Amino acid sequence: MRVAFLTTTQHGHLNPYIPVVNALQNAGAEVELLLLSADGGVLDERRRQALGKARVQVIGQVEMAPWSGDPEKIGPMLRSSPVAGRTADALRAAAPDFVLVDSLPVTASAMAGAQASGVPYGMVWANLGGVCPREHRRGRWPYDEQVGGYLTGHGVLWSTRTHSARSPILNLMPTIPALLGDDGVTDDGVQLVGLPGAAGTRGDEVAFPDLDRIDPGRPVVYVSFGTIFYRRPDLLRTVTMGAAATGAQVIASVGDLAEELALPGEVLTAPYVPQREVLERADVFVTHGGYNSVAESIRAATPMLVIPLAVDQPIQAYFVDSAGFGTALEPAGVTEEAVAKAVTDLLDPGRDYRARLRAARPECGDSAVRTAELVIGTVETLQRKGEQ
Repeated sequence: MRVAFLTTTQHGHLNPYIPVVNALQNAGAEVELLLLSADGGVLDERRRQALGKARVQVIGQVEMAPWSGDPEKIGPMLRSSPVAGRTADALRAAAPDFVLVDSLPVTASAMAGAQASGVPYGMVWANLGGVCPREHRRGRWPYDEQVGGYLTGHGVLWSTRTHSARSPILNLMPTIPALLGDDGVTDDGVQLVGLPGAAGTRGDEVAFPDLDRIDPGRPVVYVSFGTIFYRRPDLLRTVTMGAAATGAQVIASVGDLAEELALPGEVLTAPYVPQREVLERADVFVTHGGYNSVAESIRAATPMLVIPLAVDQPIQAYFVDSAGFGTALEPAGVTEEAVAKAVTDLLDPGRDYRARLRAARPECGDSAVRTAELVIGTVETLQRKGEQ
């Protein structure tokens, strides 16, 4: 059985999908990873090693800047992109039994290529956009409408309730009922497969010796805005200082901004930290709301202060707040005082944030293993139908 997997080089997409690729291989499938280079990004050697025997092919490039620019330029950009044709050609050449496509606006041209290739395909998401009702996507509507018009013009199904693409065969959302509550749109064929972030190598593990410096008598607050959105030094410093004002021990992932931030020595910083390990020690996580970070925080039962900065992050902020797994602040409302107040609230055991998170743990599962099971089951069903 041969399965192709199509995603981008962004860490927020590669990280959760490397375990999926490995789960498919462990289940006996041959896997070809088709990558779109995002802003020239490459697959580094550690991540390449984590993919095992999977074949890797870069089939095109996508740019992130247009997705925060003039939305009217999105449609023409998609229509002129060579990615659709290259995707169709790559799939026809590889001739997989099935292709799983990472569903997000920036891969829309690749979705059109999958449709044109004739290879059966399914959709999988790396955020909650695929199940978020449209009323919580207002900030993205102009972009969504451009993407929807482009995709439906190429025969791809489009959910007007969520403003996202759909496969006629398989739609997999890596989340849990406790996070979605009653708001998630899942009655149109979307299956929940559990959370990303289960144990397993994915090629981004690093050492962080400063964990041994943590004062066991103080609560721990971890601050990170991810690997793309961290470059907001004023905001990052305000958030870190606000968290430190509570008396907590603060750990901050700061990329290459350590010198510019000039944080006090008692704040533990690193360019990049082993996030899953740090979250197991943290009492509060201050995050931009990237979905991998949210999922890993739920697994660790660590309450979140979400400060959404762009794209899908307001969606995650909405669901985290609604589920009672944390609270949210708009970036414009961030001051040291506001952050200190929010962190103090999250540290209060009487508010039950951690209790709600712990109650959700039995739902977490292993989204990579479940995804592999459903993909392989789908391929086997398609093959049986083809033999009849």
